[in-house]
Amino acid sequence: MNKIVYLGTGITYGGRVFKIYVHVEITKGALSITGVEGPLHSGNCLGSCGQIVDHLRSDLAQLSSDWTPEMLNKFIDVWQHWHLNDMRPGCEHQRAEKWDERRIDETKPTNTYGKFFDGQQMTSWNMWAWITPEEHPNGLLAKPCPVCGYKYGTAWLEEKLPQEVIDFLASLPESPTKPAWI
Repeated sequence: MNKIVYLGTGITYGGRVFKIYVHVEITKGALSITGVEGPLHSGNCLGSCGQIVDHLRSDLAQLSSDWTPEMLNKFIDVWQHWHLNDMRPGCEHQRAEKWDERRIDETKPTNTYGKFFDGQQMTSWNMWAWITPEEHPNGLLAKPCPVCGYKYGTAWLEEKLPQEVIDFLASLPESPTKPAWI
C-alpha cells in the first residue's frame, strides 16, 4: 500500500492557511506514516513534517470533508501504535508486560530526558528499558525475557500488523489534490 491522504488545513502563527498531508506506506508488512504541514515545491514546508502525529490534533484547524473526527482519532491511534512495527525492541512477552512504559521516575513522563537515579552514568529517557541491569538492578536493556530468553533491545523485531489495521488504512480516502512534493 502506498497512498497520500489529505487531513485538512492548519494555520501558521502568522495566519497563513496550509494543507496537511500524510503518506501511508506498507512494504513487506512494515508500516511507515509521515506527515507534512503545508508542503512547498522547494521541499520546505509551512509547518512541521515527519512525525507530526503528536501535535496533529492541535495543528489541524479544519478537518477535510472526507474525514470524520472518529476516523481521525482512530488514524492517530494507529499511527502512534503501529508506525515502524518492524522496529520493536522487545519480544511479544516484553511488549505484553509493557517494558517500554516502565518509568524510572514515576513523577515524570517517559519522554523526559536526563539522569534519574544516583550513579546513573549517562543521560537517558525516563524508562528502565534504556538502562542495563549492570547499571541498575531495575534496568531492562539487554535483560533476557523470562519466557523466550530474547534480550530486550538487542535487535529490531516485527510486530505483525493486524488485518483490521491494514483494512482501515486501505479504506482511508485518497487525497483529492497532489501535495507539492509529488
